[in-house]
Amino acid sequence: MFSNQLFKSAVQKAGTSNKYRKSGNEQFVTELSKWVFHERGHLKAVNVRHHKVGETDEPAMYRINDDLEYSVEIYEWSGTSWEPYVANDVQVQFYMMSPYVLKTLSTDQKGLYYTSFKVPDVYGVFQFKVEYQRLGYTSLSLAKQIPVRPFRHNEYDRFIKTAFPYYGASFSTMAGFFIFSIVYLYNK
Repeated sequence: MFSNQLFKSAVQKAGTSNKYRKSGNEQFVTELSKWVFHERGHLKAVNVRHHKVGETDEPAMYRINDDLEYSVEIYEWSGTSWEPYVANDVQVQFYMMSPYVLKTLSTDQKGLYYTSFKVPDVYGVFQFKVEYQRLGYTSLSLAKQIPVRPFRHNEYDRFIKTAFPYYGASFSTMAGFFIFSIVYLYNK
């Protein structure tokens, strides 16, 4: 296949009388060498961003149940310049030991991929991960670590409605102790 004799030789399909002037070896080797030397199929990711919905600055940490947006620009080398890469199967993972969120990124057909989702109700150290592997292209492996914290004590509701039976139990215990103390102190 790589010899000079077979590189530009004529071929005939077995069982037919059709003859072709050239085999596909030259085209195959040309495309293969372009791919090997990153003249074709080379991907790069730039402008990896994440932030809360409605904001533009990237925070140092997120809080559980925050709404956030994630975006990345992906370009492909065309041999002379970087062109926007267009695909519909790029995914992002919000990952801590295992993926808690797995979303397919939407695209604007100009190289920008984006999505929005809610931070899970679990706190810890998470990673945004994009692991993109497609036949004929270089792989993309992006990871960015970000901590997720729980609500602070002053960020919860003052009284939680589901805890009303416990509130009632504690107040009835205090009232019973107060009545018992009065009866015990003033009874002879």
